[in-house]
Amino acid sequence: MYRIKDLVVDEFTINKSQFITYLQRAENEEQANNFIAKIKKEHPKASHHCQATLINESLQGSNDDGEPSGTAGIPMLEILRKKNMELIVAVVVRYYGGVKLGAGGLIRAYSKGVNDALNSTTIYKVLNMDKYEVIVDYKYADQVEHLLNNKDLLNKDYQMQVSFTYLNNDKSFNNQIKEMTSGQAIVKKLENVEVEIAVKENEDD
Repeated sequence: MYRIKDLVVDEFTINKSQFITYLQRAENEEQANNFIAKIKKEHPKASHHCQATLINESLQGSNDDGEPSGTAGIPMLEILRKKNMELIVAVVVRYYGGVKLGAGGLIRAYSKGVNDALNSTTIYKVLNMDKYEVIVDYKYADQVEHLLNNKDLLNKDYQMQVSFTYLNNDKSFNNQIKEMTSGQAIVKKLENVEVEIAVKENEDD
């Protein structure tokens, strides 16, 4: 699954209608509803405030907000599904320009709004990783730290011995540490954690 972390705003105009897309991370339905209310308050004169919320597989929804049924909210939600997003709410604000787009045109416009907004920001892939702690004597510290350069090193602590906390899903890697330290390293699995890894850098216009 994939997520965003920051507010995303993107806009375009089709046949004199202005479309402004807002994407926001939402951990639950309440946060999503609060964000929708905020956008409506910011655009009180807009013709429509169409919405799609996708928290998880069992908690999702959409609203056409006055557009013909099925031409706005559902197409927006379908883009979020197609992109395997979660914990996200999308609002597309429309200022009607006087030219009707037709059902097909509306579906394309609202889909484009969400798709373009997602393409304009950094997307984070959600991974489950094992968190480990390794404890070694000082004489092995530099070697172990160098080996951990290719991993997600979270913390290092210098006491009587040196401990490193890191994320790793490759069990053979822990064996490399033990071999490097002639079996003296103490490697402990602490817990399984959820991490978000950036998979796309922001593209500045």
